[in-house]
Amino acid sequence: MNQTDVVDIVDSVTAEIVNHCHGPAADGGCPLANPDGIMLCQGCRIKGSGMGPEYWNLWIPPTATTCPAAWHLDELGY
Repeated sequence: MNQTDVVDIVDSVTAEIVNHCHGPAADGGCPLANPDGIMLCQGCRIKGSGMGPEYWNLWIPPTATTCPAAWHLDELGY
């Protein structure tokens, strides 16, 4: 993902944009994660303008520890 692109973090219930990020760090981790590794987008949905359509309404599980922008959804059939 291009680091200049912004990913919207969307509340799963209200569909309101609640935050933004710029995607993964070089290691695939979340640069905005707290010290416990909890990502800023956990439990929400994301919409990434610089990402494929499979990422435009992707729900992020609360247990995810790797930035979803680093996931290879095409390999999973999305």
